[in-house]
Amino acid sequence: WGYRLGGELEYDGDSGEIDAILEWARPARVLATLSDADVLARHGLLHDPAAPWMKENARSLDDIDEPRVPPGYRLTTMADYADTASRSAAHRSAFAPGSWFTDEVYAVVRATWPYRSDFDCVCLAPDGSVASYTLAWLDESNAVGELEPVGTRADHRHRGLARATNLFALRRLHDEGAKLALVACRGDDAYPAPFALYSSIGFRERRRLVAFQRAAE
Repeated sequence: WGYRLGGELEYDGDSGEIDAILEWARPARVLATLSDADVLARHGLLHDPAAPWMKENARSLDDIDEPRVPPGYRLTTMADYADTASRSAAHRSAFAPGSWFTDEVYAVVRATWPYRSDFDCVCLAPDGSVASYTLAWLDESNAVGELEPVGTRADHRHRGLARATNLFALRRLHDEGAKLALVACRGDDAYPAPFALYSSIGFRERRRLVAFQRAAE
């Protein structure tokens, strides 16, 4: 399969499918493994060693720690929480400055298959607003779940909320039959916090995805 956003492409597939994916997408930038360098070069895409790279991390969904939150906070899902504006505001705060995640964008996410509101996990602050969130996606046919995106409001950080919300999401995936969970994050030294979080809840690096840019013509 291939996923295209603007001029960027991320894909997963065997070597026989890569050419077809690249012909379809014609991306300006690709995230892929170094083992695909030769086929990407045929399409004018060259490895950029200075660009940020990503880690794809995985863990089994056996033996998930119990999520714990501070007094006054509680874990739930968007299936039981109606304030979608608070959820999108939490995303903007988590990715500030420069987040483009509006209420309208969140509406598009919720309308996108295979979104499920009972996998849209949130930690609510004592005032009822969303303090932290983890959106889980389930591939039922392969029993694989993915966490994307994950974030905590700036004024609620360093309280263990991200850890708790991620564990809650992993338990939701397990309860619905998933056996394996995936999550991706920046891997370079300039952005260490996400991998530290995911490592603390049992994720281990599965593979590295590096940037390939289209050569100037």
